[in-house]
Amino acid sequence: MKTLIILCGLLFSASAFANHYGASGCGLGSLAFTKHNDIATQVLSTTTNGTSYSQTFGITSGTSNCVDHGTVAKNKEVPLFVEANQVALANDIARGKGETLANFSKVLGCQDQAQLGSTLQKNYGKIFSNENIQNSAVTGSLMNTVKSDAVLARSCQNLI
Repeated sequence: MKTLIILCGLLFSASAFANHYGASGCGLGSLAFTKHNDIATQVLSTTTNGTSYSQTFGITSGTSNCVDHGTVAKNKEVPLFVEANQVALANDIARGKGETLANFSKVLGCQDQAQLGSTLQKNYGKIFSNENIQNSAVTGSLMNTVKSDAVLARSCQNLI
């Protein structure tokens, strides 16, 4: 019995440390406490994950070390960006420029930020068809607008 417990412990510890975080798992704790070589750090990391609910969000969104290298899965970047920044993005699209639009251009991997701003500004009414539009509908309209522009379709690398 003792051998079985030791064997299970070794298997667990090997699988727990296979990723770049320790036994506490991914989440805010794994970002805040990067050295996972002692019990105290693991406890602090686990407590941080538990009290901030960041592990659940990280697993759902693919952030906070919950995927390889702690990056957002490519197919989730654009929807997450739109959801988190919809109001600011709408304001910038209405003007055809701005910080949020510049960041959106980076998320899409577009080479021509001015072309993106201009194209989205011309199609503002289609993208934001009403004030209660859902994030997923905005994301779909944005992608359709970018894909339908010949220049943007070629120059934006991260279209979903």
